[in-house]
Amino acid sequence: MRRNKDQFYGCLVGGAIGDAFGAPVKFMNYEQIQKVYGDECITDLMAVVEGPKATITDDTQLTLFTAEGLLRSIVRTKQKGLMRTNKDTAMIVFRAYLRWLYTQGLSTPNWNNKSYDGWLVKVKKLYGYKEPGITCITSLGKGVMGTLERPLNNSKKCGTVIRIAPVGLVESEEDVFEVGSRVGVITHGHPSAYLASGTLATLIFYLVEGFSLQESIEKAIDQLKLYEHHESCLKCIEKAIVLAQNDKSSRENLQAFGDGFMAEDALGMALYCSLSSPDNFEEALKLAINQNGNSNSAAAITGQILGTYLGMEAINPKLIEILEICKEVEQVAEDLYVGYEDTEEWQKRYPGW
Repeated sequence: MRRNKDQFYGCLVGGAIGDAFGAPVKFMNYEQIQKVYGDECITDLMAVVEGPKATITDDTQLTLFTAEGLLRSIVRTKQKGLMRTNKDTAMIVFRAYLRWLYTQGLSTPNWNNKSYDGWLVKVKKLYGYKEPGITCITSLGKGVMGTLERPLNNSKKCGTVIRIAPVGLVESEEDVFEVGSRVGVITHGHPSAYLASGTLATLIFYLVEGFSLQESIEKAIDQLKLYEHHESCLKCIEKAIVLAQNDKSSRENLQAFGDGFMAEDALGMALYCSLSSPDNFEEALKLAINQNGNSNSAAAITGQILGTYLGMEAINPKLIEILEICKEVEQVAEDLYVGYEDTEEWQKRYPGW
């Protein structure tokens, strides 16, 4: 199986489901989850839905705007006859994040209404403050883009890795790790944060290419080792592999990654959950959610990994139907799969400036 549409849908929808169903318990510890949902914690994901829809957070929003930026970078090079470089791709994704910032009620210096173009920023369901991570808000609010050559800060929070999966769906084998890292460092300057982003993007790439989960992880590790300051991120990945092979309780294993709010820890948690239930999307998500730490982030990344690996057919249709902005998520997945259309309509959807 190579570059199957079902995988593109599974990646984005799976991540959105993990995000939305993990969000209600994000700041609960294991004992608090037990008090609300019973001794076995959450055994039915539908039980966490607090309204008519399972509500996404800023994590899924930023994932969609990552995809928008990637698609607009392709249009830009086609329209202008330019060579598509990794630095330029990151710049266009940065501009997409500034449009996301606008949905949170914040404007960008020196931008006018015409700058907020394209179809995604006009989706009214995306508007309204989602309590996004402080690092994302403060970094983007400066209107200055962090780069590998000049990071803005030393943050290693997980907001960077959660949004990166679309890079793995679009970029080439030669570029995917660097683009993932460059998109990550836009807001988070610590090597563990942007290298975790590059690693996940690379993992997604190999899953789409048809490699097994274990093979894809190994190939992503090979790329990670080529970069300086990779040791902390590599340690978390290797820990996930080892823990998935032992017989300790799942909850104890997740606690080995701390609270999961750091990028490499969230990635480690998601890899552990994915490796523990590689053929069962829902069980892996429940494992990621029923923990002491960052439930929705771990579940979102787990959903992206297994959604890509297993495809849409592995996801319960009920979870999809109740998901907020499900149609919009699926539309972005469809557009990522198509990649580019030489039509006026496509250029209006993804203006390439």
